[in-house]
Amino acid sequence: MLRRTAPAVLATLVCAIGLFAASAATWIHATVETTLQPITVDVAGSDAAPAVTALGLVAGAAAVASTLAGRVLRTIVGAVVSLAGVGAIFAVLSVTADPENASRGAVGTQTGAVGTGGEFVLTVSPWLALAAAVGLILCGLWLVLVARNARKKSGQRYDREALAGNKAASADEKTVTTEHSDDIDAWDAFTRGEDPTRGP
Repeated sequence: MLRRTAPAVLATLVCAIGLFAASAATWIHATVETTLQPITVDVAGSDAAPAVTALGLVAGAAAVASTLAGRVLRTIVGAVVSLAGVGAIFAVLSVTADPENASRGAVGTQTGAVGTGGEFVLTVSPWLALAAAVGLILCGLWLVLVARNARKKSGQRYDREALAGNKAASADEKTVTTEHSDDIDAWDAFTRGEDPTRGP
């Protein structure tokens, strides 16, 4: 199971789609004070951490590319997927560490108030994105493992074919040697006045 390409690609696609979907959901409920009244703004992950959305797309594209790639390129694709997961983790953690700063752009656009303080509550979506990012790291390593196993199988098959070819060549050489020896024996018998076609 762990040595097959299809399950690794499918798992990578699932994690990439999960990361992209999580980035589209609301990450922060921001309640800010304005001159009139408090306003609540729902900040999506794509606004709080745009890199997460981009990295989800990169991982999904890499998963599709791995189905068409050779062994060497599949190893590179696996590394790209893992790096996308690492980048997504850092992006998510930057939001969870400072949700007010991550919400500033979206809040300013909708209310015109920036840096006025307020309440910033995280939803479950950043943690789902974090789980998907960790999954991408594991899937990338899985793709690399699949590519390495494919190289080993190819090398073993080449060795078996080479060994079979050597055995066939040895058998042919032995046959030729035997036929040549029979010709010499027949000639010797003929020079002695014997009939070489007669058995011993």
